[in-house]
Amino acid sequence: MLPRCAAAFSAGVPDVKRWIMMAAVALSAAATTPGHAASPALPACDPATEAGWRVMPSLEVTDTRDGVPYRTGADWAVDRTTTLLPFCNYFSPVGSYSLRSYSLDPFDRTERVTLCHGADPGASAPVAPYAGPCPPP
Repeated sequence: MLPRCAAAFSAGVPDVKRWIMMAAVALSAAATTPGHAASPALPACDPATEAGWRVMPSLEVTDTRDGVPYRTGADWAVDRTTTLLPFCNYFSPVGSYSLRSYSLDPFDRTERVTLCHGADPGASAPVAPYAGPCPPP
């Protein structure tokens, strides 16, 4: 559904701009999906000083690590640590990626992820997208 909508929205737009618009639509859809943690703020990049140049900040996931499962009340959870690398991407007036682009220092974000939800003591069910056994091994 999303690519068809994005293609209809960007009809008649050059390919690079179309790609950027589709990425923006996908990112905004992912950011508003219920059940996902709020995204950290995009990096503060130096402004594009030349006419027609654009800057597009982004965060790239470079690593994801899960801790040992633990019990929290009736639920089972893990602490998930994600390493993010902030980028400042620059594009020329014709849409070419520029070697002026740079990255900033990576940082870690840790969040609690529920694996199993237990309504009754001793009985628990997996929480999507986890499909493993409950309680976890």
